[in-house]
Amino acid sequence: MGTSLRRWLRFAVMALFFIGAGATSAQTRLEDLFKDSKFKSTSLSPNGKYLATSANVKGHFLLTVLEVDTKVVTKVAGYKDANIVHVRWINNERLVYRIVEHEGDQTSTAEGLFAVNRDGSKFFTLMAPTPEYITDQGDWNSQPRWMSMLSRSVSGDPNSILAVGYFPNGDALPYRVNTLNGRRSEIDFQVPGLARDFVVDGTNLLRVVVTSNDEQSKEIIWYRDAEGQPWRKLIEQPTFGQKFSVLGFDSDGKTMFVSAATEDGRDGIFEYDFVGNKPGKRVASDPTVSVDDGLVFAPDTHKMLGIRMDTEPPKTLWLDQSMARLQQDIDNALPGAVNVITPGDAQSALLVHSYSSTRPGHHYLYDSASKKLQSVFAARPWIDPKKMSEQLAYDYVARDGLPIMAYVTFPRDRQPKSLPLVVLVHGGPHSRDDWGFDPEVQFLAGMGYVVLQPQFRGSTGFGDTHFKKAFAQWGLSMQDDLTDGVMSLVKQGVVDPKRVCIMGASYGGYAVMQGLVKDPDLYRCGINLFGVTNLFYISSSASWGDKAASYSKNTTLGDPGKLRDQFNATSPSRHADAIKAPVFMAYGEKDWRVPLIHGEDMRDGLKKFNKVYEYMELEGEEHGIANEETRFRVYGAIEKFLTKYNPAQ
Repeated sequence: MGTSLRRWLRFAVMALFFIGAGATSAQTRLEDLFKDSKFKSTSLSPNGKYLATSANVKGHFLLTVLEVDTKVVTKVAGYKDANIVHVRWINNERLVYRIVEHEGDQTSTAEGLFAVNRDGSKFFTLMAPTPEYITDQGDWNSQPRWMSMLSRSVSGDPNSILAVGYFPNGDALPYRVNTLNGRRSEIDFQVPGLARDFVVDGTNLLRVVVTSNDEQSKEIIWYRDAEGQPWRKLIEQPTFGQKFSVLGFDSDGKTMFVSAATEDGRDGIFEYDFVGNKPGKRVASDPTVSVDDGLVFAPDTHKMLGIRMDTEPPKTLWLDQSMARLQQDIDNALPGAVNVITPGDAQSALLVHSYSSTRPGHHYLYDSASKKLQSVFAARPWIDPKKMSEQLAYDYVARDGLPIMAYVTFPRDRQPKSLPLVVLVHGGPHSRDDWGFDPEVQFLAGMGYVVLQPQFRGSTGFGDTHFKKAFAQWGLSMQDDLTDGVMSLVKQGVVDPKRVCIMGASYGGYAVMQGLVKDPDLYRCGINLFGVTNLFYISSSASWGDKAASYSKNTTLGDPGKLRDQFNATSPSRHADAIKAPVFMAYGEKDWRVPLIHGEDMRDGLKKFNKVYEYMELEGEEHGIANEETRFRVYGAIEKFLTKYNPAQ
């Protein structure tokens, strides 16, 4: 679908005139689009008999367990001021989960690590949320800042897990943790440098350690054949850019899977050639996107079964033929959707997550014996897919010849000719949009706008060249990529050049303001949520300490000491006088990633030059909108703003 769809859309986009031209439907209420889903994280027990979910109960996500045969649901754990996420079984009786105290649309911070039995008994806090932990334990630098689960269970001790603790100084340590009493012991390894990542094999033996140098400009990958064997260096490479990565081991413990560059510059997955000390047999790759993760293992045998691939739409490449046949059967039963199968232990039920760009997630259980699908729950059952708009992949070429992939979503009830457009810019910037149901996209398309989501240079998942061409290019070629996407649709007659708005959050909010400064005659309005407006005081979090944050910023954004004139020219708050279009802005009162000063400076500049703007300060919100009522209020204001300054009709 991906390649052919791209070719069709790029060269024959006007054929869309015939698709749904007669379809009419009222816009879905924004409250339905933006209210919290009914479920978040989902996990099926190894024996397939119990389904654990973080379920929305009166606005809070609680841990619940469904007994599949009896349909009995048990409330296991919950909090008044936090939501439960990232639920995982470690055996058929016991679960590990995380909570988030603040969660928004753009970012979330998982805090604490907890364990509990499926009936709610034997609860234990493995690591408390950070503030409490500092108060109880004292020295901030001597204790992990947070902890994540590395492996489901430890051989011979089903109530223990392998976990990684991350420290403020940038170091990390692997632990064996008893989930019944919280006792943890360090897993010893002797390699130089600050440890950053770890890979274990199917027996939970630590086989790979990734470290960084003191400046954190380079990383080193260390490997050992077996316990007691010496560690040896596989590779030393720059921290940023296309990298060789170890992904995991097959059930034999000898076959190691790695991601590395292919001849076209994108990543693929390979078996490692230990004799030649290099990537060997290619297992998977794709000509349009990088394939650098997503290995799927059988939980009981640890056999590598397949690979998740972020193609358009996403798919799973099954190496196991029985799983490939099963995928085909389920796809036949659930046509027109991406059906993600999570394997269970042998002879157990399988969990299937089915979704599309018009249909939010729906979960099913597949019984291997009867070969029947059983509907379990839908994340947003109130959404009618027939009223949603399909998201399509779309290719264009930037002015310097760089290929850019984008998503384009057309309103269902409008002929694709001279339509109003909203350019929706993702945050990061080193991230990407994904194919699937997006409430924000459906909100805009439902109002009658074409929605363009460019995967501009610097977006991840499209290869090293695409990534590195964004270095020190905030407001320059990264911004031009957005403009070139707009003009490609204008040239095809799909978009009215006089009715174009730009919208985004975080980096996307920066792109909104810089777009209004750099191309003031292109955009009729701008909507900036949590956007950076001054490059000189970008505040960012980093998992690896101050050195890593500094190195990362100077590498990708650019060194402000060396690029002072460029930073001045590309900091929108210093050029409010150049803006012509009305602006809507919203900032979180407690935003730690993009502090309020970015919004306040931009607001004051617009006010000084008598520009048209609307400004909202969101009480209690961080870098995103966690509160459902605040979300309704913000998008209600955006709806009025767009209707006033760029009406779709």
